[in-house]
Amino acid sequence: MEVEMKKEPIKTYWNRFKTKVIDLKNDTKNFHKIIISFTAVAVIIVSFSIVNTVTKAYSVSIGENVVGVVKEKQEALIIYDEIKKELEDTYDAKIELEDEIIFKETNIFGDKYTDKEDLKKNVEREIDFKVDGFALVIDGETIGVFKNSSEIEKILEDVKKPYTEIKDRESTLKEVKFLENIDIQKVKVNVADIANAEEVLQKIKDGKEAKKTHIVEVGESLWTISLMYDTDVEKLIAANPDVVPEDLKPGDEVNLIVPQPLLTVVTVEEVEYTKELDYEVTVKEDDSMYNTQKKIITKGTKGEAEVTANEIRHNGILVETKVVNETVITEPRTEVVAKGTKEPPKTMATGTFMMPTRGRLSSPYGNRGSRMHLGIDIANSVGTSIYAADGGKVVYTGYQGSYGYMIEIDHENGYTTRYAHLSKILVSSGTRVYKGQVIGKMGSTGNSTGSHLHFEVLKNGVNKNPASYIY
Repeated sequence: MEVEMKKEPIKTYWNRFKTKVIDLKNDTKNFHKIIISFTAVAVIIVSFSIVNTVTKAYSVSIGENVVGVVKEKQEALIIYDEIKKELEDTYDAKIELEDEIIFKETNIFGDKYTDKEDLKKNVEREIDFKVDGFALVIDGETIGVFKNSSEIEKILEDVKKPYTEIKDRESTLKEVKFLENIDIQKVKVNVADIANAEEVLQKIKDGKEAKKTHIVEVGESLWTISLMYDTDVEKLIAANPDVVPEDLKPGDEVNLIVPQPLLTVVTVEEVEYTKELDYEVTVKEDDSMYNTQKKIITKGTKGEAEVTANEIRHNGILVETKVVNETVITEPRTEVVAKGTKEPPKTMATGTFMMPTRGRLSSPYGNRGSRMHLGIDIANSVGTSIYAADGGKVVYTGYQGSYGYMIEIDHENGYTTRYAHLSKILVSSGTRVYKGQVIGKMGSTGNSTGSHLHFEVLKNGVNKNPASYIY
């Protein structure tokens, strides 16, 4: 069961309060104590209220870290911009701060804001930043990053320079470019990653090692080859462990390990020169001549032409010549040659010599003691067959002093052969012999110490080493 409570009017409460105050005044002793206590409490309450007044503020964070509290956002944004400008002035580049300022509303008691200097230090400690840069990319590989693109342009010009200053040849530079794909890309980069232009230029020049093969030509050695390819002899020896430097001869292959720059400068140079034009040769058959014979009826003469061409060079080395224009100054004259069709007789010289007998080489051509040995000696038993080294006409047979019994054959092509110390002669002077025909027998006549053949070859009357002519 609910009981309804009657509300007393405010006037009733006020009258009761005044009655209590009058009673306290009459109690002088207790009245003063109460007044003092009320005063102290009032002072504390007022002071606490003043100090702990709740104020709206903003906490400032960089990433996940709180760096301070400000009254207005603008205070922190100004400091943030100041730091960015100082960094741009320091590094002479546009700065990109990686972390943005994050504001969060909060309440503080009193005036507990972060000091501006402290806030700046806190922000500087927390921020991460990158600068605007330009990357030099060669065939997809970044070679270096720079503050501005002009540094890259200068590097590329420095790479081209040695190949655009033409001093040792007469030509006109028409085009300069790079063989590789080059790209300049705008990037964000840490300050520590900004490259040094001179170091990158040297890196491009040094490049990487590449293997090549060089075919040795007459007069070349590892030393001359090293000069040609701007390398060291020691490196060539290391790259060719199977090559004996002293035994190097024309036609040998030498492995090269040479620096290959990261960039290849392609130049196109226009050149003008005069060149010879080869003549054609027309052959006419002549049945009055042997098929081993030829005769020039009309001498051919070379022509002449003025040529304009583009020389394409890679890092100064000529790789291709493209003729742009060719103007004939003098036409070449065709050479007419008569060639025989008749089958030559067996007794006609073939132009090569066979071994004139069987046996061992007992004495070579050259100095022998105090005198010159004008042929070669081939030793075997008496009676061993002697053969005509080539076809020709017998011009001498008989006994010839220290030569003993000797045969001399004129091969009617500038060559003559002699066969000495024979025991028997089977041909007579004036007859014709064919290559491989038995013309005599081995012996030891004349100035001889044992059975052997002394064989000589003369060219236009001058003795030659027979070993160089026998096949």
